[in-house]
Amino acid sequence: MSNKRKRLQMIAVALFIGLNILLVYMDDDRKVDRIAYVSDWTAVLQSDLEKKLHTIGVLASTQENHVYFDPSTGSFEAFAVEEGSSVQAGDALFSYKVARYQEALSKLLEKRNQLTDEIAAVEQAITQMSALQIPDVNLEADAGLEWTEEELKIKIPQDPVQANLVKQQFLLEKEQEVAQKQAALASVDRQLAELEETGDTITVESPYEGVITQLSEQLNDPIITVSGKELRVTGELTEQERVYVKKNLPVDMEVIELNKSLTGTVAQVSETPKEEAAAKTSSIYPFIIELKEPNEQDAAGDSIDGTEDNEQAKKSKDKKVEGQEQLPPAVEREFLPGYHVNIDIITDTSKEAPVLNEAAIFQNFAWKMTKSGKVIRQKLTTGIEEGDRIEITSGLDIGDRVVLQPESHLRSQAAFITPLKWENGFKSTMSPKGMDWFAFFVTGIVSR
Repeated sequence: MSNKRKRLQMIAVALFIGLNILLVYMDDDRKVDRIAYVSDWTAVLQSDLEKKLHTIGVLASTQENHVYFDPSTGSFEAFAVEEGSSVQAGDALFSYKVARYQEALSKLLEKRNQLTDEIAAVEQAITQMSALQIPDVNLEADAGLEWTEEELKIKIPQDPVQANLVKQQFLLEKEQEVAQKQAALASVDRQLAELEETGDTITVESPYEGVITQLSEQLNDPIITVSGKELRVTGELTEQERVYVKKNLPVDMEVIELNKSLTGTVAQVSETPKEEAAAKTSSIYPFIIELKEPNEQDAAGDSIDGTEDNEQAKKSKDKKVEGQEQLPPAVEREFLPGYHVNIDIITDTSKEAPVLNEAAIFQNFAWKMTKSGKVIRQKLTTGIEEGDRIEITSGLDIGDRVVLQPESHLRSQAAFITPLKWENGFKSTMSPKGMDWFAFFVTGIVSR
């Protein structure tokens, strides 16, 4: 009898459960309340996002300077450098024996006189511009100052600040020009002294600073190529990538072999493909990234009056001689042309945007946990994606909480419950922070 009763009880329970499941399944009008159990959830946070296009490039010299040898001037004697060696302006490159002493001497003297005259003219221009007084107030529209140095004509802006900037830039460029010509004059003087001493030999010196990247043992012109030490990054884009890249976009980079970081900006993006376009082949577009010097980053930081930054910039500019810009110290020490670089071109940014983890988004929807204790299926509009973070442009606000679990477990407008965890409130309820249970216990006993 007892076994029969147990069977009946089991059948009744099974029928009860089955009937409830059937009723819930057939409840298209949602008359039966659902309760959603939410074990994991997250919140919409505020963060900065960047959309990046990843590609690979290579470090390359920004400038290649060629040195030539004219066989009609004499017979080549020997190279004074090797491929891969570094040279400064004024370092010996090669020597040759002159064919005609008097002709060679005459050319050197003529070149020396020409450089002397050019230096005097530039120094005069510097003196005249230095003496030019810039008014402290704006000039009338038709009263702009003009300063003319032979064929060179400079328009001085009406704004005193801009006018002073033009003046300082002019003086800086002319000072660099004087330094270049003086270095060339010193080289000619050394060649004259060598020719007069030996009677037939002239050593050609480098007018450039850089690295010897090509040296022709067969004496084919150019016999020497000097690559500047200043570097840039070159790369190539596919047709799909070219759509998103434009000039002046910021770039983050990492030199692969050295695991070192660099920053820069897109300086040039070709508007024509690398090779002639064809219907059955993809087009490739070259691009160039200009490296950002460390002092440029410092200048963007906080400073009181900018004096220190201006002094640093001036020192940097003063070092640029012989037509070559000096490389940032970090780059000059470690990086060489040919090193490969991982490139992230930042094509779009969003500051202080509402951000949600991608695990909480299901086909442009999210399950929002409302303050009334229900979950609702919320349609979203998304923006920039960075890693597993996605910008929410509409549908949710910063601070909103959403469910982190499969969509099939939930139903819109269902009430939800969350687990009571010891660390998430139960502990503080049973043992509030700061409560002295021993004192209450003793007080209770004494009061009795």
